[in-house]
Amino acid sequence: MSKAFILAVERSGENLGLEIMANAAQAGLDLQWSGVVGSRLQAAGVENIADGEVLAMIGLVEVLRHYSHLRRLYGQIRQHLQAERPDCVVLIDHPAFNLHIAKMAKKLGIRVLYVVGPQIWAWRSQRIHQIKRVVDHMLVLFPFEVPIYAQAGVPVHVLAHPLLAQTAAAPNRENARATLNMAADGQVLALLPGSRRGELERLALRYAETARRLREQMPDLRILVALAREELRPLWERLWKQGAGPEDARLVVAQTQTVLAAADVVLVASGTATLETALMQRPAVVVYILNALTFAFVRRLVKTPFVAMPNILLKKSVYPEFLQGAFEPSQVADALAALLGPAGPEQVAKLQKLRGLLEGDPPEQLQQVLREMLA
Repeated sequence: MSKAFILAVERSGENLGLEIMANAAQAGLDLQWSGVVGSRLQAAGVENIADGEVLAMIGLVEVLRHYSHLRRLYGQIRQHLQAERPDCVVLIDHPAFNLHIAKMAKKLGIRVLYVVGPQIWAWRSQRIHQIKRVVDHMLVLFPFEVPIYAQAGVPVHVLAHPLLAQTAAAPNRENARATLNMAADGQVLALLPGSRRGELERLALRYAETARRLREQMPDLRILVALAREELRPLWERLWKQGAGPEDARLVVAQTQTVLAAADVVLVASGTATLETALMQRPAVVVYILNALTFAFVRRLVKTPFVAMPNILLKKSVYPEFLQGAFEPSQVADALAALLGPAGPEQVAKLQKLRGLLEGDPPEQLQQVLREMLA
């Protein structure tokens, strides 16, 4: 039996990890999985060897603040790889950390499969040279990334985005509201504040004020909050109360697509959830706040005019973006209110081409890559 190590701790990373494991099984591979993973990959049979919660940090300043924890995690992974010598490591996202793991694995003679590499098309394009040295094969999510890696001599394939199948199987509005024991009529606002504690800490107060202002305009508006994990509930409830958010807002845990399906409009934090929202064909406004120093650093390097992936893929501002100080609750509330009128269907019509931009290579090609990398 071959051994494989996988690193995926966040919701979107776990989705990809489950996709990799399913394709490996379809390829006829009998694997012993270990790694640093979240609860869903553990439930799928991956032996978790360390707590990877520190990887949920985001931004330069936050990483520096938790440097000792990252060093400890790095040491735990090194000890495990040295002892177990898996045939391959599967690294998902987190380039600042995972490229160090890739370098370590290569020194140990372990193959490296990297899924969702650094956004070198947006910033820090010089990382392609490091990737070429330490990565054996790339699996990317967006076809426009292929030429970048191919021209650098890095083997690359496109993994069909798991959100394509997941959103295609999502319930319709009526069924979603029935699942949530909600009335079928009336307008619903969904709030997606992110899956990281740091995101909630930076965004929750403004989310609360935005929801309050929108409720003042629309007294009958119902509000759903999609939380990624139960352990985020105390933090969210404390900040929501501090921000005087509407008391009847309903928290729904680990049911993001049901919440999206039930919604008429969405306030979503920049990240994978923006793509999920777009594939669910929901009108939305995108917001985000980084640590000020991190934002100042990133702003100098980023080459794309947008941060929301639907806007990047479609090459136009379909979802309005309110970032940093521009996330002013009264303006965001007005933008959401407009989408509950004619502007909403007009926005959704512009999303129709998105699904066709996310098709991956044929499954048999991916499975052949996995046989070569994991066996």
